[in-house]
Amino acid sequence: MSDFHTRVAKLPIAEVLMEAPARWIDLGHARLPYWVIGQGPDLVLVHGWPVDGRTWRRIVPQLAKSYTCHVIDLPGAGRSTWTAQTPRGCEGLTECLAQVIDHMDLPERFGFVAFDSGGGFARKVAATMPERMVGLALGNTETPKDYSRLFLAALRNGRRVGAKAVMRVALQFGAAREKAWETSVTDPGLRKELAELFVRPVVRDSRRFAGLFVLADGLRAEDFDGCLEAHAQISAPVRLIWGTRDPWFKLDAARRMQSQFAGPTTLVEVEGGKLFVHEEFPERFAAEVREHFAGAFEAGA
Repeated sequence: MSDFHTRVAKLPIAEVLMEAPARWIDLGHARLPYWVIGQGPDLVLVHGWPVDGRTWRRIVPQLAKSYTCHVIDLPGAGRSTWTAQTPRGCEGLTECLAQVIDHMDLPERFGFVAFDSGGGFARKVAATMPERMVGLALGNTETPKDYSRLFLAALRNGRRVGAKAVMRVALQFGAAREKAWETSVTDPGLRKELAELFVRPVVRDSRRFAGLFVLADGLRAEDFDGCLEAHAQISAPVRLIWGTRDPWFKLDAARRMQSQFAGPTTLVEVEGGKLFVHEEFPERFAAEVREHFAGAFEAGA
């Protein structure tokens, strides 16, 4: 058994996230599964690409005793449904998240927990409603106007003619599905778990595969540059929980980004973590989220 699986073997899984949702949010152009789990102050958990709400399966049980966790699948992801009218790309999914907030059972004040592209959407939405923001806890996410070569190359290659077809053929093979996670997680056992949970079902279903590109079609790094302006509007406390070995959103860029926020911002460096730091170090990630919001909600009381 790998070190990762030894470490997390006893961690509870939020089985409810693995099952069909009891509730849905209808945006007109899309229907999104919606789970409300736990008790206490409210947190909205926003996943990144190419996963869905199940990525919080080891985080939610650790938060739910102290916080009410609101979890969705964004349009195109997981069990969501979407249409040709669903807004696309970074701006489109930011718009969708803002609409989702209006449909959730949220009090006036709440916090965001997010990572990867979900962190980009959350920051842009937070900037539009500063009076409602208690705080943000962000795993590795886009660092506006300070992008890695890997991130730029991946987006450029994704826009090439035939890229989607090549990707789908390659990901039919288990070894390729696991290798695709090498830059995002370190542990081989976790790569296999993520490949089976999030990638295998998608590449075998044409509709679900197309859903990946509700965000990714034509996406450019510059689409996340607006996060820089958003940072100046976010005065609520922010905690960045960063895997130190992430080649997508590098630690040095996170350190530079820290000073861009209008409010108090802390950077927690998780040694050995990559892009999906919440998957690799769920106990550490959840502990940092709990500590951050304990102070944030107390200060805002």
